Amino acid sequence: MIDRNNTIQYVLVGTNKEVLIPKLHRFALVPGKLRGLRLVHTHLYNEELTDDDFTDLVLLRLDSVSAVTMDENGNPLKMHSAHIMPPDADKPYEVFTDKDPYDQKLDYLSFIKSLEEEVESKTKQLHETKLYESAILIGVYSNKYEAGESMAELRELAASAKIEVMDTFYQIKNKPNPKYIVGSGKLKEIVIKALSSGVDYLIFDNQLSPAQSKAVANFTELKVIDRTQLILDIFAARAKSNEGKLRVELAQLKHILPKLSARDDSLSRLTGGIGGRGPGETKLEVDRRRINDRIAFLNKKLKNIEKNRNVQKGKRLKNNLPIVSIIGYTNAGKSTLLNALTKCDTYSDNLMFATLDTSSKRIRFPRERDVIITDTVGFIRDLPAGLKGAFKSTLEELDDSDLLLEVVDASSYHYKQHIQSVSEILNELGLNEKRKILVFNKIDKLSEDEIFEIEREYPEAVLVSAIKKHSLDPLLKKIQSVLFQEGKEVLFSGQH
Repeated sequence: MIDRNNTIQYVLVGTNKEVLIPKLHRFALVPGKLRGLRLVHTHLYNEELTDDDFTDLVLLRLDSVSAVTMDENGNPLKMHSAHIMPPDADKPYEVFTDKDPYDQKLDYLSFIKSLEEEVESKTKQLHETKLYESAILIGVYSNKYEAGESMAELRELAASAKIEVMDTFYQIKNKPNPKYIVGSGKLKEIVIKALSSGVDYLIFDNQLSPAQSKAVANFTELKVIDRTQLILDIFAARAKSNEGKLRVELAQLKHILPKLSARDDSLSRLTGGIGGRGPGETKLEVDRRRINDRIAFLNKKLKNIEKNRNVQKGKRLKNNLPIVSIIGYTNAGKSTLLNALTKCDTYSDNLMFATLDTSSKRIRFPRERDVIITDTVGFIRDLPAGLKGAFKSTLEELDDSDLLLEVVDASSYHYKQHIQSVSEILNELGLNEKRKILVFNKIDKLSEDEIFEIEREYPEAVLVSAIKKHSLDPLLKKIQSVLFQEGKEVLFSGQH
């Protein structure tokens, strides 16, 4: 490994099949620049540059890679070389035309400096023209149907986080690779694509264990996150209430804590001075202790908030007002429906998890009968246990509800899977026995045949379009008939 001053920085000894390159700590990567090192090594069977050579070149951002072949006396015969290409090129690398090791016509140093200026300029242009950060989505699934459904949802999550999806890669396997989720060959292909496209993130749909996070991070300089972290980032951006922000921070800290496994060797264990008490703490241990202290502090604050909420809940129960909670898969149109029913302006958008904080409004039915109607955070498949705490208050509201309105995006190709996911979450929460009205929303996007099919398969459901208020009359009548039985009113909120 030779730097641009022609000083040999590393001497690596390998086998006749491979040479393992160590971490190049003294030549850190700077975005938009090359490593400042060229790799010159031998090929013992007269072969030209291999895929492994090109992979090392691109992944390590080397100035160039050269493979020297030998004659029968061990003297240099040919030298095959390649250099990296700017991010907008068709291929991430290009092969030099010079092959004679004794007669290299190219002014190498001038060429590399000029190439780096072009790489830096085009990388800068690439990031200046991008409105948002970009990512490649990655996943491993048991079948193609699951892959299509899950990748479509991950793409929506990325859009909600304002991340532009540049490409998607998935593998069909019985189980993910224990080290990298995908195979090492596929990961190389993905990282090369990411580097040539100027991508900022690799986002895995599969949850990364601490060991997998570390292995992938060691493989590439790109930012690596999984689906759980992506949802947490969306939560952090969307939470508006004090409680919501505290719960999101708590969930983030609990997610990060197990991943603090990389010891920082730059901070050795320190001893005290005179009368020192022995070994001090590593940076890792200090980080862990600080996070645990912060978790304890947040838990204490949230307990106080819960006490206040229980007092407010008691007042509401005393008034004996029935509570209707709008639930459903994320981005089904729950907030839009709340606005339409109550004539309010709760924030809504065509994004997953557009609203996180509970929003309650009052709606008046005939004969002066009032109802509290509550919007809730959207559900999502395979929600990790740690994330459920991020909107625990919303889930607790459901326990006090007298009626659930389960809103389904009728225009979604996967609406049946969404109904199943919501049912599973309700079952986990012990809420499947609650009275429930199934509401198919966004029917304005359906054909008459599609509407007929839903009515045939779900005869008890109500079909509406939250943006067309006249379509809400059947829903209001059904809510009224369920909550207020003919002749007498039912008792609400668990009062007997």
